[in-house]
Amino acid sequence: MSAAPSAVMSRIERELREMWTPPPGEVARARACTMNLVVVAGSSAIADRYVNVIDDVTRGTPARAILVSLDPEAPDALEADVSAVCGVGEDAICSERVRITARGAICARIESAVEALCVPELPTVLVWLGRVHVGDEVFLGLAKDARRVILDTEYTSLGSLLELARWARADAARPFVADLAWTRLALWQEMCARFFDPPRLRDHAMHVTRMTVRQASEHGARLGPEPALLVGWLGTRLGWTASRLGGHLRFRRPDGGFVALSFEAVPRPREVAPSALAGLSIEASHAGVTVRASLERQLASGTAETTRDADVVVSRVDVDLEDAPAPSLRGPAEQRMRLRTNEEARVLERTLHRHACDPALAEAAAFAEEMLEDEIVAT
Repeated sequence: MSAAPSAVMSRIERELREMWTPPPGEVARARACTMNLVVVAGSSAIADRYVNVIDDVTRGTPARAILVSLDPEAPDALEADVSAVCGVGEDAICSERVRITARGAICARIESAVEALCVPELPTVLVWLGRVHVGDEVFLGLAKDARRVILDTEYTSLGSLLELARWARADAARPFVADLAWTRLALWQEMCARFFDPPRLRDHAMHVTRMTVRQASEHGARLGPEPALLVGWLGTRLGWTASRLGGHLRFRRPDGGFVALSFEAVPRPREVAPSALAGLSIEASHAGVTVRASLERQLASGTAETTRDADVVVSRVDVDLEDAPAPSLRGPAEQRMRLRTNEEARVLERTLHRHACDPALAEAAAFAEEMLEDEIVAT
């Protein structure tokens, strides 16, 4: 027979106190805490996978991490354990990780358990690993005290992000919204901007004529969150507006010209997330000069044991500029960079350190919503 929830919570609170009270004659471990990091997973399997992610993050960003897995369909039960997570070395700073497994009707009361374990007066960040429904009582209970809610739309849907963003905008007291998929796009955004870095090519950014976006999926699959958010970011940065003609979605540039936008599917390796961003091609023409640029991700190149960090993207730029004095502005140029998006702890840590309020994400998501309404698919 499992212990009563009240007994489990009493034990966990006692173990947290005892963890930092050394036995006689021993030196106390240095403890630090900058936030409450509450991570909610929809299954024990996801929680198991995320334990190492949380430990890696809290070694660099001290926090009280509370990892919760929910199983509403199982018989009522509450299980929990406590661990210290310390850095390397004798003088390492330690954090705390509490893991909770809630089953059955206890899932509906998990808010009170988490609230009791959070360190008072410190900000709380809620990481929700699954689809968000703003009418979900568990989500609402945990989100009400959070400063920020973090999703991962790569494994949920862009619709979850849009629903959450609308909910957050409706009340200024509600938490800010962040997205791990958006953080993964940071390098893509930087490399897109580099296409037009040379002074003689800067005006081309406002004269994009064609863009093709590729995602890892079956043909006919709906547009994924990463491709949609990248298009949303480009569209909002370059001043595109959505318009329709004969029921077809088009994007108009500030100068009145149109961008021919297409989406393609490429084979998805098993290790790659569904509908992950796989590539991008841009063509821009201005003053008689055409720029053709592309980003191609070498899918699953970071999954082999010998190259686990080598998730590579290749950038190519080809400029029709015969009188260019510099080689960088004449003919094709290529650059290879590691995305490192397969390092989940690094992505979460970078998201935690980004500014809580991110207007660019909200604008990109709203722009992408236009594409969702048209049910665009990758051909």
